[in-house]
Amino acid sequence: MTSSRGFPAVDPVGPAVPGAALSDRRDVIEAVAAQASVADSTGVSRSVIDALAAAGLLGTALAPAEQRELSELLSGADASTWFCWVQHQTPLRTLEGNVAGLREGASEPLQRDLLPGLRAGRLLGAVAFAHVRRPGPPNPVATRIPGGWRLDGRLDWVTSWDIADVVMVMAQGSGPDADALVCCYLAAGSAAAPVPGVRPGPPLELLAMSGTHTRPVQLDAVEVSDDRVGAVLDREAWLAVDAVRTADANPAAFGVARGAIAELHALARHRQDEGMSALADALADRCREVRGRAYSLADEDGPLHSRLEARADSLDLAITSTTAVVTARSGAAMQRGSSAERRVREAMFLLVQAQTKATRDASLQLMRARASGPADLQ
Repeated sequence: MTSSRGFPAVDPVGPAVPGAALSDRRDVIEAVAAQASVADSTGVSRSVIDALAAAGLLGTALAPAEQRELSELLSGADASTWFCWVQHQTPLRTLEGNVAGLREGASEPLQRDLLPGLRAGRLLGAVAFAHVRRPGPPNPVATRIPGGWRLDGRLDWVTSWDIADVVMVMAQGSGPDADALVCCYLAAGSAAAPVPGVRPGPPLELLAMSGTHTRPVQLDAVEVSDDRVGAVLDREAWLAVDAVRTADANPAAFGVARGAIAELHALARHRQDEGMSALADALADRCREVRGRAYSLADEDGPLHSRLEARADSLDLAITSTTAVVTARSGAAMQRGSSAERRVREAMFLLVQAQTKATRDASLQLMRARASGPADLQ
């Protein structure tokens, strides 16, 4: 029978594109899986991130199909490691100028200082920008000063703080710059020299993903020179693109579901339980169907409402698949550190990660439909 670490030998769902299986990198994924319980309880190790970088899996993006497969495999092995990995992508892409609404790009000195390390994975990036999606007064705020910007406010969530070298803080401008988003690059917790005015709080105690080194960070009159600004963006243009991007299903939902389905399949074979095996097969079919639909909608720029429905379906799939393993494992699933209980919490986390009002409404609407109609895995 399989161990409770990561993907078992048999993966009933498989990759979305057969040619993107990443079979030559599977040993790195298994190493991530082997540390999942430790990462969940004490934090993701920088050495695990460094191993991903050494295998060419952290910096410069793979082809789209392989990038999705990598996201699925990492989240299925350990969603905490996946979340630290995915945080790295935004500061890298922004510094490269691959960002919506770009008004001003990074200075050449900043690119020379950070881009080689971020691309190779020698430097780990973190990011804080979820706050710019919220309604109400902006927090934090970037105020123009001679030669740069001043940051004031509070970041409620900064993931990877303890193990990251640099964090990209996105802040809305003030006064005449209220239509701008300023992307400032600050030294993070792993860097040798702290930044004056940057005060990290204690790690957040979370229901799930506590291993991601997520902390609140207070910004008190933090002065950022122009040569440490990676981009100035048009706020409305960035928000418009972000609204579409967040409407798409997250590959991590399929990864968490995929890992749970593989575990259920292996358990069914070990117990020779036909009913459990039939459930694993049905969930695998559903995962392939929802994933195929979601990725096609994203690739073909499908209608927003359809993309939101596919996202809600993917999250529902993750919840159903992970709770199926808990039910199948019975009391053993209640043990802290088991893959079954960890994946349930990871699935719950994905319900709120990158959540907007539109994505929340789509998930709640699906839940209402489930509550008012007959239970149906299809």
